[in-house]
Amino acid sequence: MDENDTAPATPAEEAASLPVDDPSAAPIEAANFNSHIGGAKAGFQSRRWKDESYSQVLFTGCWAGTGSPGGRHYSTLVDLRHDISGQPDRSWGLKKYTNCFKGDNKTSNGQWSNLSNGNHFFQIKEIGGFDDSPYIELGVKKVYVDTSKAD
Repeated sequence: MDENDTAPATPAEEAASLPVDDPSAAPIEAANFNSHIGGAKAGFQSRRWKDESYSQVLFTGCWAGTGSPGGRHYSTLVDLRHDISGQPDRSWGLKKYTNCFKGDNKTSNGQWSNLSNGNHFFQIKEIGGFDDSPYIELGVKKVYVDTSKAD
């Protein structure tokens, strides 16, 4: 597995879009879980999980595009967020995932430390550099969230 291929986001990437309130998001789940993503657009939010200090989000086997020739993209911007009731969510920072687009078994690894205790989730901020396209979708064969390293 390729370890950490993420790069810090540029200021333009950090200001890409505001969080989307997703009433269909799943309830708080166990801290470590496997899942997948199919047909997500920028603004997609994961299920929530409880955490105290560290989260790792791995994507394996990514695909992004419009479905038309020449419409393929090779990166996604992932934002780890602290879900705060009645207030704006706090961003713990953005990671740009690229390695998982290089093949079905390639993994991108984002890690965040020094988190506050509470409910967290990740949000897809951009796909292929776009934060507002209604046509670009993201698929991820395997998503793994791990909170055990530093807790």
